[in-house]
Amino acid sequence: MIFIVTALMLEAAPIIDFFNLKKDMKILPYSVFKGSDIALIVSGVGKLKSAMASVYLYNMYGTGENNVLINIGFCGSGSKSFETGSLLVVNKVTDMDTGRDYYPDVFFDAGIPQISIQCYSKVVKAVDMPVQRDLFCDMESAGIMEASKKFFFAHNVLILKIISDYLEPERLDKAKLKSYIEKKMPALRSIIEEMRHLNEGYGEMSLDEENSAIQSLCLSLRFTQAMKLILTKEVRRARIKGFEPLVSLKQFTGIRSDSKEEGKKYFEQIITKIRQKSV
Repeated sequence: MIFIVTALMLEAAPIIDFFNLKKDMKILPYSVFKGSDIALIVSGVGKLKSAMASVYLYNMYGTGENNVLINIGFCGSGSKSFETGSLLVVNKVTDMDTGRDYYPDVFFDAGIPQISIQCYSKVVKAVDMPVQRDLFCDMESAGIMEASKKFFFAHNVLILKIISDYLEPERLDKAKLKSYIEKKMPALRSIIEEMRHLNEGYGEMSLDEENSAIQSLCLSLRFTQAMKLILTKEVRRARIKGFEPLVSLKQFTGIRSDSKEEGKKYFEQIITKIRQKSV
């Protein structure tokens, strides 16, 4: 099942229309819309509301292990590095109340820019920032990430954001915002299809050989724990797509690095080879 959480009905309406979702009239606490394998809930604004809605949706329809949780909504941008209406995928969420960081596993490859986002408990305006900063902010992502930990695998949680404004919420136009979502619906459909495809092979996949090779390379090439995690993710992504990253890993067997700097160079070479094979 694909679970979609939006904060606003404005964000939900184009998705409901595109996938021809129908309102579940039996549910009273929230507005919930459902199709054959998609359920959408309108949570309201804020991380607590998004967390509660995510859990509610899972409790209503969650079965099996391959449920996917997608949060799609608007975010503000502190700079004009992307145009308004741009679709972005989040690879890091920072809860600005607690300082806690969350890291969604981004496995799909749709050419969408990846960003870090800061989750606030109040609307952030340009006047709150003394200088223009290349940051992105919303009010729901941290709630989604916190709620997802108990019910969803990390690779099945996705935060998608569309830039609504440059921290000037007073200038927002509802018709224009709705059009931003409508224009991105084909991309959202492709993302959902890829998430389904990833899950088809994920549960049956054994990575014993790859994990052994990764462990050996980490020791001989002096990779950090962060490098190991990144390499493991790249290998898993390649396997899910039907490629054999073990071939690339074995090319570096027996090589030893004398420093972390040298190890980093080997790491970059390995990642490049795996990605080239996975295109």
